[in-house]
Amino acid sequence: MRNSSLIPFRSGGGILMALIVAAMAFLACFALAGALGASKLAGAWTDGLSGAATVRIGAEEGAPEQQLDIVLDILKSTEGVIDAVPLTEDEVAALLEPWFGAAPELSDLPAPAIVAVTIDSANEPDTSIVQARLDGAATGAVYDDHGEWRGRAASAAHAVRSVALGALIVCALAIAAVVILSVRSGLSAQSANIATLRLAGAEDRYVAGLYQTRYFWLGLIGGIVGCILALGAMVSFDALSTVSRALPSLDLSGYWWFLLLGVVVFAVLVCVLAARITVLGTLRRGA
Repeated sequence: MRNSSLIPFRSGGGILMALIVAAMAFLACFALAGALGASKLAGAWTDGLSGAATVRIGAEEGAPEQQLDIVLDILKSTEGVIDAVPLTEDEVAALLEPWFGAAPELSDLPAPAIVAVTIDSANEPDTSIVQARLDGAATGAVYDDHGEWRGRAASAAHAVRSVALGALIVCALAIAAVVILSVRSGLSAQSANIATLRLAGAEDRYVAGLYQTRYFWLGLIGGIVGCILALGAMVSFDALSTVSRALPSLDLSGYWWFLLLGVVVFAVLVCVLAARITVLGTLRRGA
């Protein structure tokens, strides 16, 4: 990092500044990881639910098998429905396993009949119309296009993205605040040198350029260190996710390098802009 002989900057404050930028860059990387991970997970949920629906025939209506043929005829004659296939007893048992444990005895349970419906994503049938037709046939069936779950997944992803954006804004404000305090302290400590430069004909932009150069390097070094630490933590987290299925995989694809580069550029821009605005504002007020 180049040191100016005209304004001798203190290296100790620079090290602290770089560490703070590194910490904020680290947090910014994880904010982006959280946002992208939430979007990926919500996208997987939405893709898994889109193009599919289910029909449940309640066991309380009697023998569900008596209503099954009627339900299948109604579904297959509905515009937008590609196929309708009733689930086998084993498939229904797999759906009930999270609640009743492995291999529940369905013969002892009033288990409903389930029909898996494949629908045309570009021409989805109206849920109310399908349900009205099922009700008109007195089948006791309930049609579910998973719209509520898709909406919840989208809302959750939107909430996480909003939190991530808020975290990025907080990181930017924290970096800017520290730069402003550091620059003001430096201006106060080097007031005599700055006054001499101005008497010699140096413009305020020249003095601001000296500070910009210093904080450019501080932001660059801090941003790179923070991103390297974040990348190491993410690789470790991704390795753990392959061992424990309870942890989501971050899927560190090639675009992650561009995101990390973006965080470094983000840190540098905040440092440079905060330094320039602070120097120019302070010198003009003191003129």
